[in-house]
Amino acid sequence: MIEDTISKLVNDALESLDLKGEIVLEHPSDLSHGDFSCNIAMKLATGNPKELAEEIAAAIEPSEYIKEVEVKGPGFINFYLSDKFFTKKTTDILNTGNWGSNNMSKGKTILLEHSSPNLFKPFHIGHLVNNSLGESLVRITSSTGATVTPLSFPSDVSPGIAKAVWAVLDKGWEEELTIERIGEAYVHGVKSYEEFKEDIDALNKSLYNKEIGTPAWRVYEKGRKLSLEYFLEMTKRLGSEFKELIFESEAEEEGNRIVKENTPKVFQKSDGAIIFKGSEYGLFDNVFINSAGFGTYLAKDIGLLSLKFSKYDFDKSVTVTDVEQKHHFELVKKAAGLVSEEWSEKSSYIQHGRLLLTSGKISSRDGGVPLAEDILDSVKERVLKRMKDNEREMDEETAKKVAVAAVKYAIARVGMGKNITFDMETSLSLEGDTGPYIQYTYARASSILRSDDGTSTERGSLEITEVERLLYRFEEVVKRAAGEYEPHYVANYLSALSSAYNSWYAQEQVLDGSDSQGYKLAITEAVSLTLKNGLWMLGIEAPEKM
Repeated sequence: MIEDTISKLVNDALESLDLKGEIVLEHPSDLSHGDFSCNIAMKLATGNPKELAEEIAAAIEPSEYIKEVEVKGPGFINFYLSDKFFTKKTTDILNTGNWGSNNMSKGKTILLEHSSPNLFKPFHIGHLVNNSLGESLVRITSSTGATVTPLSFPSDVSPGIAKAVWAVLDKGWEEELTIERIGEAYVHGVKSYEEFKEDIDALNKSLYNKEIGTPAWRVYEKGRKLSLEYFLEMTKRLGSEFKELIFESEAEEEGNRIVKENTPKVFQKSDGAIIFKGSEYGLFDNVFINSAGFGTYLAKDIGLLSLKFSKYDFDKSVTVTDVEQKHHFELVKKAAGLVSEEWSEKSSYIQHGRLLLTSGKISSRDGGVPLAEDILDSVKERVLKRMKDNEREMDEETAKKVAVAAVKYAIARVGMGKNITFDMETSLSLEGDTGPYIQYTYARASSILRSDDGTSTERGSLEITEVERLLYRFEEVVKRAAGEYEPHYVANYLSALSSAYNSWYAQEQVLDGSDSQGYKLAITEAVSLTLKNGLWMLGIEAPEKM
């Protein structure tokens, strides 16, 4: 890659001056300041850093891919890439089998757990965020050559499920149970718990003990099946598939066993329960097995780790979680490390923020948080209405793709751990920093390419464009996104590239019959390919027409 070439040139210059230091290259935020910038002179200077920068710049050997080296400001060494580099890179992009992919993580195996649902509780706004970022990380990480195994960890046994099952029986819905009624039952059970605590706790115990044949068990099995089907339907709509579902009921048994086997070595008995004294490690004390003898969510996550290590051979296990669960997983990781160092060393827990809806009427059938299905349907209807108001046609399938793009991009463009704002009106705009805008740019480029007559790809008299100065960066953006588990690098890059291409397109006629037409079509094709591959990494489809 070109940054490796520049780093070597700087290093050779330093050696010629009997200097040594770590070379860090960055892209100036303003393209007029060059394509790469290095601040090594400011790190090494004992006197005037600008004078040292000029000495280093003068010692840099000429290169066919570097047009100019200049010193700016207090001592930045800026590099301007040559026309030859950009022309070659445009050609390379078109000849690369899977542009944007690389071998940074070749040979690595990664488990990536995301979208873990609470069965008997509809797939809601929080799951939508987790799925969007989790699926994007699966795709981005696999694009660096790693073998990625996507997993989900459905909660199929918990006090919340017991409340929902009790409510179904209370309402007499056993024979005509639907996913909508499961959602209503969950709300009813939560509201009724204090009044019917004894009955619900007894039912919960029967589910943990798998008392098959009881009315509660029959409702449980039917509701579990409906909930799983709904979960898989929703995640498929969002473009996700899983290698395996590991259920909490299985992990609870395993976690229960591990906690008991490691008491008192790691865990301690306390008032009939088994706890972990996290306070001894700067965390907090919490219950892993309650007084009824059942494993809590903490024990289930310990059990899940054990199952992962018994089922798979991997280099790293990555779990995407809500920011509110950060302290929970700090406790899990610490306790797990005391059971097995490998469990802690190979496990990472990555948090995302919460999604806030600021506009657009979105129903909430369960009376609480908005459901993912309702959000997507509401956005899709808004897409169709906007097209109709503008006297433009759009089929239902394309509208679904645009709706998913609007939501997923709004989530992906924000850094992990930060809260997300989704405004329906601005997120659907075909201008600015939105998913539909990037889709529209791709569709525009596709339309131009359909008119390609196969003319020569010589540059002719065409000057270097901002588009070309962004295109070649895609591969390094993907590497950074994968290395830091941050999809927003890809999202923000696609937005910048779309903006640059549309500005260029507004000033430059592509199909003009000039000696540069073929090369302008090559730029357009490179943009098209980059946008399509980048959108795929975000879990977003790229429609050919919009």
